[in-house]
Amino acid sequence: MSALSPTIKTEIPGPRSKALIAEGAFDMQSIYRALVIDDVASSGPYMVDADGNVILDMFANFALGALGYNHPALVEVAKSDAYVRASVNPTSTPFVTTPAWFDLMHRIQKHAPPGMGKIYFVDAGGEGVEAALKVAFIRHGEKRREKDGGPRNPLELPANVQDQIMQNAGTDAVLISFSGAFHGRGLGPLSATHSKVIHKADLPAFPWPMVEFPVNRWPLEKFADENAKAEAESLKALERAIDAHAGRVAAIVVEPIQSEGGDRHASPAFFRGVQALAKKAGAMLVLDEVQTGVAATGKMWCHEHFELPEPPDLVAFGKKMQLGGFFARDEHAITQFGRMYQTRNGDRARVMLSATVLETIAKEKLVERAASLGKYFLEGLNGLAAKFPKLVTEPRGRGLLMSFDMPTTAARDDLLKRAMKRGVMATYTGTRSVRLRPHLVTTEREADIAVSVLGDALAEMG
Repeated sequence: MSALSPTIKTEIPGPRSKALIAEGAFDMQSIYRALVIDDVASSGPYMVDADGNVILDMFANFALGALGYNHPALVEVAKSDAYVRASVNPTSTPFVTTPAWFDLMHRIQKHAPPGMGKIYFVDAGGEGVEAALKVAFIRHGEKRREKDGGPRNPLELPANVQDQIMQNAGTDAVLISFSGAFHGRGLGPLSATHSKVIHKADLPAFPWPMVEFPVNRWPLEKFADENAKAEAESLKALERAIDAHAGRVAAIVVEPIQSEGGDRHASPAFFRGVQALAKKAGAMLVLDEVQTGVAATGKMWCHEHFELPEPPDLVAFGKKMQLGGFFARDEHAITQFGRMYQTRNGDRARVMLSATVLETIAKEKLVERAASLGKYFLEGLNGLAAKFPKLVTEPRGRGLLMSFDMPTTAARDDLLKRAMKRGVMATYTGTRSVRLRPHLVTTEREADIAVSVLGDALAEMG
């Protein structure tokens, strides 16, 4: 447990942080920068910034953080000779690797989602989604050609068909996604993203169908009938979309919790219904677990809460895994040379960190902590809703993926600023929701601090 506590010495960002940010203007993304942290002094769930302010991190860099700052297990790995060698000796891992790679695969496989026999690495979560969607379209195309009596291998197609493919006339297959979704910044994942206009304005998109996500209301017991009706309507709409594109649906992609769209939930029964419709249509079920995966929801993988009758086809990952990619069922492995190859399909140094994160989660029982602390934390948020009913509504969460709504965007943003001035950093989602993404090493002490600070800020707002 960290000995730090929220301590504010200057405004945030303070004078030294502002000076550093100004110096970094060469970086186009410097306009977003809110903090400059001291990555030596920061510890556990606490950030220490360049001005000496100590901030309780309930943001975790959009859920990127898993073990907090400077976790000894990660520091030890990063200091090791093996990590140095993995960092300084470039390998195109699919083609050339080292003996250590095979041990890493064995270590990570132990923590894969049940039923997932293959893994594919890229650099980040959005790329992982993009790669998973490619698998879905590849498999769909192969099956369609075989059904029509054609070759599975596209290199065996007639020359004129290959020419059409090279001229961007490859397929009329589609992907189905949901309103409120966020799947990444690549043009494929972005075409399946429907959360904010700013993400998509002025960019080309594939004309793929979208279905309304049901968006459960909370508390679940109070809104049981309303939620069931919304989920039934969503499944009917999904079935209509499948029928409208009969034989052309390569995949259905969905987040177990819509994080960027406003922390929107649906029931396990809904996801079982989605899987049944995907299977009936011969489409892959692609679960985007970039933000929900790796222990955050009180299961290693969020979809384990859903009790699906069989494993999903593909599960995309990122963030807490320290790099991106997807897990796949054995039968979905792409084996044709050149189909999915990328130069850096597996940064060995990042994979070393990934394996260490997964093993530390198991060793420190952080899945169980996320489940129990999430319930405790949510009780605190429900207490705020009871005390400030005009400001805080619908506290919700699975494990440590938690949020609540405010009446307006302005009120939400005001609360976040007031909390930051008191040394607690949370973040936004959707149009008016406060998103909490504590590190897995957070304790009840930090949960109490966060709830207390949010309560003080809400009281100040009146």
